[in-house]
Amino acid sequence: MVRRKLSLKGIALGAAVIVLVIGILTFYVWYQTESVKLGLDIGRSDRQIRELEESIEALKVHKARLLDPGRVEQIARDKLGLVEPVDDDIVYGKRDAAR
Repeated sequence: MVRRKLSLKGIALGAAVIVLVIGILTFYVWYQTESVKLGLDIGRSDRQIRELEESIEALKVHKARLLDPGRVEQIARDKLGLVEPVDDDIVYGKRDAAR
């Protein structure tokens, strides 16, 4: 069997091809890893958005319950001692034209 001598040009070309293949494979693995990370981040963000929207709705319901006119009137009467005004307490007058 006769061995062929490898030329410097052939060795350099082979090394370049190997480096190119390793570079492409490295880029492909990195790209796939980043894609998976982004997918996980998007899923996590969607879940947080859903939780925050539910929290906003719960706060709106709580606000409506706190601002219920019946509740406000009850607090005004019981805790603040406010009563309905009688006719003598109401003062009607003209507004000042200068204001």
